[in-house]
Amino acid sequence: MTVNAVELLQQQQDNLNQLIILLEQELSAFKSRQADEVYQIAQSKNALIDQIQQTDKSISELADLEQLKAQDDFAAKVEQIENTLAEVKNKNAINERVIRTSLNNVQRLKQSILALKNADAMTYDKQGQAQTQTLGKGIKA
Repeated sequence: MTVNAVELLQQQQDNLNQLIILLEQELSAFKSRQADEVYQIAQSKNALIDQIQQTDKSISELADLEQLKAQDDFAAKVEQIENTLAEVKNKNAINERVIRTSLNNVQRLKQSILALKNADAMTYDKQGQAQTQTLGKGIKA
């Protein structure tokens, strides 16, 4: 296995490990409702994902990639990276569920507040979401 291939695979493994750490930090920030921290983590995740994509592209452009795939140590490193990627996907799915649950709770709270505020002017949109609006100030002839 060439030095460049080893370095690229190690860089990819390091990137994925860093992404796992960011996903864990993101979940913690969601739970503690720290919106600014969630935003900063999201920016870091985007930059890291770009780096992962670039590293993946560099690996795919290796001149001797087909020969490397036949080597056991290369295949073992790739399998390790794939296992780490599966862990990343799992943690990302957990974070997605937490976000969706949180958004649903906020939406229910919003509808409850709207119902209390203007119960006589509450209507529903096409999606069944409550909304209030004033019906006008009266008729002027």
